[in-house]
Amino acid sequence: MTRAMQEVLAGIATVRDMVAAFEDEDRCRRLLEAMVWAKGRNCPACGHRRSTTITGRDAGGRSRPGLYQCSNGHCRLQFTVTTRTPLHSTKLPLRVWLTGLWLILQADKGISSVRLAEALGVSQPTAWRIGHALRLLMTRERQFGGTVEIDEFYIGGSPRKDADRPRLGRGRKGQPRTAKTPVLAVVQRPEELVEGAPAGEARAKVVDDLSESEARRVLAQSVDPSAHLMSDEWKSFLSIGEAFAAHDTVRHSEREYARGTVHANSG
Repeated sequence: MTRAMQEVLAGIATVRDMVAAFEDEDRCRRLLEAMVWAKGRNCPACGHRRSTTITGRDAGGRSRPGLYQCSNGHCRLQFTVTTRTPLHSTKLPLRVWLTGLWLILQADKGISSVRLAEALGVSQPTAWRIGHALRLLMTRERQFGGTVEIDEFYIGGSPRKDADRPRLGRGRKGQPRTAKTPVLAVVQRPEELVEGAPAGEARAKVVDDLSESEARRVLAQSVDPSAHLMSDEWKSFLSIGEAFAAHDTVRHSEREYARGTVHANSG
């Protein structure tokens, strides 16, 4: 469980406390926002840390409460606290989710979907999905700090040759010559380079493309702004490197793959 969850749920010790804490939907939304956005609200699409609140029905507006809009002019996504989380597009009240979260955390040996269904008043298949989503939420990744490398790679293979299809052109005239899926890898270097020291962690995210917005989204989820970023000279990385404490690059186009400690070869 993340530290933010621990802090939010620290004062809820009994079933009576839980019922009182989760009886109001607006309060549940604020509690969930404190968990998901422990370091401040950020756009789930591009990672931008500025957004505006759209007036909800609770304040005389027309939108649902808790709706925000990204202030990045290239994004402008409207989102809520559940957007692009394991609770995305949920139709269940947030009090059901938070009650389920509290029950799971209180069960030292785990809780079955049957028992969770009885406690929440939902069907067993729904309880199973709730439990699965909440466990994903509880293991949300902590952000990497220190020295962090980012690089891109592809998974998959080239399209099979088909004699009935014409050969694809290059550049703007043709389509991509591969059906491979782009992936961004983020690697945290170990703090100590001595035998027996813990290795650094690594994560990989499938992305729609290698655009700046996709790279920014991945880094916003995985890397703390205080980190020292290492990358190649890909233009998307150059643009977003300014958001971190430091950013060094190697020039692959000039066959430079390492310059002292500056490299992105750990992945």
